[in-house]
Amino acid sequence: MLTIAFVVSALQLLVAASPSPLPNGVQRIALTRRQEQNNTAPPDLDNLAEEVQDVLFKHIGGFQSYQENMGQVHPLAPVDDLISNNITKRSAVAFVPIQSGGAGLWTGIMEAGTPAQGPYRVGFDTGSASLVLLSSTCTSSDCQSHPRYNPTTSSTSVDRRKPFNLKITDSDSVSGNQYADTISVGGLTATGQVLGAANKYPSGFKNFDVPPDGRMGLAYQSISAYNSPSVPQTLNARGETAAPVFSMYIGRPHPYAYPEILFGGIDSGAFRFGTLTYTPVTSKGFWQINIDSIQAGSNQQTVGRTAAIIDTGSSLIIGDRVGVDKLYATIPGSQAIGKGMYTVPCADIPTVTLTIGGTAFPINPDYFNQGPVSVGSSQCVGGIVAAPQTTPRLKYWTVGDVFLRGVYSVFDYGADRVGFAPTRF
Repeated sequence: MLTIAFVVSALQLLVAASPSPLPNGVQRIALTRRQEQNNTAPPDLDNLAEEVQDVLFKHIGGFQSYQENMGQVHPLAPVDDLISNNITKRSAVAFVPIQSGGAGLWTGIMEAGTPAQGPYRVGFDTGSASLVLLSSTCTSSDCQSHPRYNPTTSSTSVDRRKPFNLKITDSDSVSGNQYADTISVGGLTATGQVLGAANKYPSGFKNFDVPPDGRMGLAYQSISAYNSPSVPQTLNARGETAAPVFSMYIGRPHPYAYPEILFGGIDSGAFRFGTLTYTPVTSKGFWQINIDSIQAGSNQQTVGRTAAIIDTGSSLIIGDRVGVDKLYATIPGSQAIGKGMYTVPCADIPTVTLTIGGTAFPINPDYFNQGPVSVGSSQCVGGIVAAPQTTPRLKYWTVGDVFLRGVYSVFDYGADRVGFAPTRF
């Protein structure tokens, strides 16, 4: 990318630069989508439904960690679910949901230990805050095909003598131990970063074109299963980044823009100058904001002000059933197909608009369209789905790839805000 903007204190500096080198304290990591979207072929509806469950289950783990770390219930937490999963009481074992929908949809490279081990291809996930790698103690064939973290060969590894449990599904889990070690992301180094070394390869990871080696959570410490800073927070605390910010472009590859995460800065070459809209984080845990409204086409506002979690681990937008039903009711030709999903006419994919911070952000119909419901069908699956019916009603929406691929996203944990701008490409 051609132009890098980065924030120092309250100032935003625009720096002209070629893709390399970057200003000190700014580092880009190329990202690969774990499984490419193909909206010309029918999607696997069972997999989409499973992803919805997985993403929401991941969030429940974050709600649990928030309660344990902060001593209070998270404002978005479905309390009935917390009680039913026996996670309202503090446990000596950290709980880290990490299944197919929780692994991180976009992967990039990192290393860990001294000397460096890896490289590890991990999911960069704004919907969680914990770093998880595979342990060298895992000797299964699934693990042997991936690089594994060996604390005994790292001179900088410190055993925290704390276990953790990775909840994969209601009946499957993975355990391991916590360590603090030096990790590197590009040219940036996070010393003393807490990570979990898992002794089993999560089964949900196998279902993708490029199975990841782990997950890097990018949210706030308060939802960390280890109650420790996430990697971006550690990088900033160690003085490695120019500013307490990271940003992401995950739109279409272009000669001047390709999917990447930028630590310590903002790439102003990826979006139209002057179009960045910020909105405050409403609770420091997830990247949680308020959406002003949601509507389809030229219809009036259908869904009013609602809380939302910005989650790069989700390929979809997930909403409460009442709101999603109301939205599709305004789209001519839409049809409910079960599991919270709807189809719309393939020949007339609607433009759904999210208004955030007073700015309207239309969703590219190509990203909204998940593909024909069946071979040869004139109906296509929509990228906004309803969460399973719950009591009480879901308190928030999850904003994933369907929206995020069309915007440049800025995550500013110094000013506790999220910024969006339409991409240039």
